[in-house]
Amino acid sequence: MKENSTTKNEVFVLKPLNHKQLAQMYGVSWVTFQNWIKKVEKEVGKKTGHFYHVPQVRRIFQLFGIPKQINVAVNDVEELFKSHK
Repeated sequence: MKENSTTKNEVFVLKPLNHKQLAQMYGVSWVTFQNWIKKVEKEVGKKTGHFYHVPQVRRIFQLFGIPKQINVAVNDVEELFKSHK
């Protein structure tokens, strides 16, 4: 299979992220992101220290969509949105 030369394969590794990092990914202010997250805190859970753990980051992406500032492969997106427990 020949790969399209215009396609860049960038790897995004899910890792613990803080409010500021997530707000930047979504292109919103820290305060706006705070307001978003308050509405779904029961589903996401409270952060530990300053960070959301990987399962929480995955849930945030499921709830708010994949941020436009990251590129992920289609297979990765499919994996991200598989049903969770």
